[in-house]
Amino acid sequence: MRRVLLTGAAGVVLAANLWGVLQAGRNQKAPRGGSLELTERELRLLPMAAESTATMLRLNWNVSGTGEDRRRAPDWLDHQRLVELGFDCSVALNSPNARRHYASLPSRPVYLAVEYAAEARRDAGAKAQARSGLLVVDAARSADRLRERYPDVRRHIICRGLVRLSFRERDRDGNSLSTPRIEGWVEGLRPGEIFVPLPYSRVLGRLSRPDFDTPRDKPLNEPRFAARVCWGANYEPWVEAVRLLDVGKAGEGK
Repeated sequence: MRRVLLTGAAGVVLAANLWGVLQAGRNQKAPRGGSLELTERELRLLPMAAESTATMLRLNWNVSGTGEDRRRAPDWLDHQRLVELGFDCSVALNSPNARRHYASLPSRPVYLAVEYAAEARRDAGAKAQARSGLLVVDAARSADRLRERYPDVRRHIICRGLVRLSFRERDRDGNSLSTPRIEGWVEGLRPGEIFVPLPYSRVLGRLSRPDFDTPRDKPLNEPRFAARVCWGANYEPWVEAVRLLDVGKAGEGK
């Protein structure tokens, strides 16, 4: 019996690994989601755990249509768009059950349109140039619909992500609102981290890495590398190429 169980467990692991390889191969057949060369401002090297040799990059991004105090709750993610994304917004905001209803709604998987605003950042001030050039500009339940709205694959990528809903009864200063409102938040890109395979990981292995105490949004003066990232048939990213940049002469990704 024990041998049968061990054989069955090994078969499950083998099948899972085979499925993962097949899905990765399918994803990399064509960059349906687009392809961008990004710099270290958009791709942050992650610290390496003591028992790991893997090189991982974290996507560093912002959201368009937000004020300084709104972070990732954009104006364009309004009531109508939230309904289009599948959120049940049928309960009146002044209803006694509104808070419980909207607080119970889970995050929803969506497709995101992400713009690489490299040209605009090149003409901006030094502070803006230090920020990520990746901006989430739209969300939809259909990847094809987003690609119709944003056809330039050299400027806009389509990827997977999560959106959540927030029920607000107070403003940012803590004052009560006359009427509650709902906000949509871009919770994240999925996946938010990208594995760097050989031989590209050897290129990045020459660079110093941050430690685990380094703030996630710490600005960079100059990026040290650029990487071409493709979003494939499954709208998941993989690294296609990596190159080091001359610090002090580093321009924007091409």
